[in-house]
Amino acid sequence: MKHIRHGMGHWLAGAMLACAGQAHALGMDLPYESFATSPDVDWIKVCGQWPAPVQPGQGDGVYRIVHATRHAQSFLYLQWIVRDSTDSATAVHTEGFAAINNDHASITLSQMNCQVTRRGIRFTARAASGHDNSVFRITIDAGHPPGEVRFRTRQRR
Repeated sequence: MKHIRHGMGHWLAGAMLACAGQAHALGMDLPYESFATSPDVDWIKVCGQWPAPVQPGQGDGVYRIVHATRHAQSFLYLQWIVRDSTDSATAVHTEGFAAINNDHASITLSQMNCQVTRRGIRFTARAASGHDNSVFRITIDAGHPPGEVRFRTRQRR
């Protein structure tokens, strides 16, 4: 029995060394799944910068708009993203829009556009309702403080 334990110890030590060598390898290939996005996401736009509260030299903040389609309707999210000194991104705040993201709203967005303004960004889109076939425009103004948004709609004539 002592011989078996001793042999197992050598095997276990060898296995641990083999795994440790792989853990410290440089230049590891990162698979797509490391950055996976929901298959429903069909449009992502980085638009404008915001003065992120980071230490000097640690990066800056950007706005990101995410559009997804599920159940034949649009879902829209606005994110305030900050990059650190290693250029890694983190979402500081994500804002959803209940008027669109309600799973019974049946609203589809098209002609999506984003532009930088003095106070943040402005996102506009054409919206079509699947309930009554009405068409209208949406405008979202986002300010520099994360979560500061103004959502409004306007009927098309």
